[in-house]
Amino acid sequence: MLNKVFRTCPDTGLKFHGPAENLIKANAVAAVVFLLVGGIFGLLVGLTRWQAVHLLGAEDFYMVLTAHGINVLIFWMIFFEIAVLYFCSAVLLGCRIATPKWAWAGFVLMVVGAIMNNVVVLQGNASVMMTSYAPMEAPPLFYLGLILFAVGALIGCFVFFGTLVIAKNDRTYEGSLPLVTFGAMTAAIIAVFTIVSGAIILIPTFLWSVGIVGEIDALAYRLIWWAFGHSSQQINVAAHVSVWYAIAAILFGARPLSEKVS
Repeated sequence: MLNKVFRTCPDTGLKFHGPAENLIKANAVAAVVFLLVGGIFGLLVGLTRWQAVHLLGAEDFYMVLTAHGINVLIFWMIFFEIAVLYFCSAVLLGCRIATPKWAWAGFVLMVVGAIMNNVVVLQGNASVMMTSYAPMEAPPLFYLGLILFAVGALIGCFVFFGTLVIAKNDRTYEGSLPLVTFGAMTAAIIAVFTIVSGAIILIPTFLWSVGIVGEIDALAYRLIWWAFGHSSQQINVAAHVSVWYAIAAILFGARPLSEKVS
């Protein structure tokens, strides 16, 4: 029965846990879809900035620019990074993924949050840009969509950590973590800090948008939001380095000189 849950790739020799493989595919496909959506919005932005065309008016331009920024800089990147986390844990360590049901719940929250946010932006009442600086106010569903997406991503990070524990207990690898997985773990740790930073400011802002909180300090908002914004770029750095190491190892059999550091 256990062998039926796993399959071995004939090209790479990597062992894929069935539920993990499905989750990796789902997150990777969602990432590409939101990259495509963000790219279409980016094309509209470019055609508007091109004076010979000047496609959109001012209101539509900022609506599309907001959607472009959120899809390209938040949704596509984090969907892809969750796929990377699952690959670097369950696949590279050759173990089962922790709590697949929770992983799917996180994925559903991310999809619902991303779609909700896009719908609100395209309704034309949330052209507050990706940063959504207070005192500019968007409808409550704009912030709620981001919060749902963040909660789903946080669940994905904890599923990754749980998978590392399973691999350790099942002794699917010897010694320290492989460097690629170690890099993914670094990205996941930064991601937890990043998501919590976003929650610290987005939850009060959501409450402000529904009238429960009277005021959001603009300076405090920017300070805390950029704890989220800048840290998210470090997630990208760690994840990208891990991916390049993985590509070198899988395609060329390269072994990093710093493998023992992990």
